[in-house]
Amino acid sequence: MIALIWGASTVPGMGSSHASLSVVEALRFVLDSLGLVSGWVTNLLVRKVAHFTEYAVLGVLASSALDPGARRTRSRILLIGAVLALVASLDESIQLFVPGRSGMVTDVLLDCCGAAAGVALRTLVVRRRGRDRRKIAD
Repeated sequence: MIALIWGASTVPGMGSSHASLSVVEALRFVLDSLGLVSGWVTNLLVRKVAHFTEYAVLGVLASSALDPGARRTRSRILLIGAVLALVASLDESIQLFVPGRSGMVTDVLLDCCGAAAGVALRTLVVRRRGRDRRKIAD
């Protein structure tokens, strides 16, 4: 997942914009076809949702890899947070060297929020499964 994220960051600005505008057009077409308002779907929105979503997936994967038993000890939480913050920071740093791209602190924060959402989602799922297993055992 990290390779996918960092790979996307190496795409020059024009290519990245073209890809996100294609998503905007497709979403607007679907919404218009359903008779729904589509003007709210913007390039900025699509790009920010993509940031959040890819890091939410990374949050799930990183927490699964670094805390497989979901013990959530302080050291494991700090490790997961540090790894995810480092990945996001390096992601934005990569973009500083790509034509037409820029590294933004706000994107690092958005990425970290997406990662935290992924970690939280995984924690909820693991806890729910544990509760369900205990109910079955009782």
